[in-house]
Amino acid sequence: MSRARLGLAAGAAAVALAFASAAGAATLRVINRDGPAEGFNDPTPAAPVGGNPGTTRGAQRLIAFEYAADLWGRRLASPVEIRISATFDPLPCNGNSVTLGTAGPVSVFRDFAGAPLANTYYSAALADALAGMDLAPNEDDIEATFNSAFGTTCPFPAGWYYGLDLAAGSEDSDFVTVVLHELAHGLGFLTLVDVETGARFDGRDDIFMHLLVDAGTEKGFSEMTNAERRSAIEDTGFVRWSGAQVASQSGSVVVGADELGRVEIYAPPFAQPGSSVSHWSDAVEPFELLAPFFRGPLHDPGLAVAAFADIGWRVPSGPACAADCSGDGTVTIDELVLAVRIALDELGASACPAADRDGNGTVGIDDLVAAVAAALDGCAAT
Repeated sequence: MSRARLGLAAGAAAVALAFASAAGAATLRVINRDGPAEGFNDPTPAAPVGGNPGTTRGAQRLIAFEYAADLWGRRLASPVEIRISATFDPLPCNGNSVTLGTAGPVSVFRDFAGAPLANTYYSAALADALAGMDLAPNEDDIEATFNSAFGTTCPFPAGWYYGLDLAAGSEDSDFVTVVLHELAHGLGFLTLVDVETGARFDGRDDIFMHLLVDAGTEKGFSEMTNAERRSAIEDTGFVRWSGAQVASQSGSVVVGADELGRVEIYAPPFAQPGSSVSHWSDAVEPFELLAPFFRGPLHDPGLAVAAFADIGWRVPSGPACAADCSGDGTVTIDELVLAVRIALDELGASACPAADRDGNGTVGIDDLVAAVAAALDGCAAT
């Protein structure tokens, strides 16, 4: 086994709160590295908003992280706790642009017991999951920093929305959405290729690049020379994801998938470190959580879950009990109310993924009937 330690991944930004998700899923824990009266500990009074009951800015940040982390925890499975080192600090921000944050895996691993491909790097959290053990027990898996100046001291005319209800205003950035997006990068939705030179990290493949193909040449990134990769990185409209799991779910893509179900990857005409070939294309419609730009609140990980399955994550099939949002084996009145609110389009399906039994992003009559039956007769009956 070999390990390489990384700096913060450029261009991404996210963390999640310490929490344990439902049995059989993943456990994510945030290590709050902020000092007193800052970041997660910011005592600035705040009115509860959008289902977030926190009464200080710091408390609302933590609650929103917990909500986002719970969503990812339910979508992925790992026997190893995923540790996230998290801080809020001032990052570049002016009246025209803002860096929301930075995040990425702390280390990557290759040739460990359980690695599906030899001589190929995997992000720390995924490597741990595949190995069935913590490969670096004395270090965190993901490191992340968010912009504490955004919405506070920064002149940019917007700020964070800490509600959980997808109701961010048109100018503000929905914090849960950004956390979900950036946490995905820390979990492995990124390539380690140097997009400015085409060179592989440490002269070896990473599992994400292994599934990138240039549809113009039909060459995979792992088959290319550095010069060929450098050219492909700017081959706008032609870089595709070749994984079978994404292809099997590409029917939901209206624009941005070819006849083989290969979904387009972001490859702008000028390479952008931290962004190029580490996102779905901005041309993909409906827009995806892992698009390169924030376009609005979105709590559904979408095709990223299938991409994670392609790179080796075990993806649970989901709770067997309709509307058992908490995964505790029972359906409460509050959980039924959540299901109804999703059906009425007051909340997104991510508010209770268990209510959306077929994973189509909506809750219909059949889903509601199953939820009521589970509440009345118990989960075993459904």
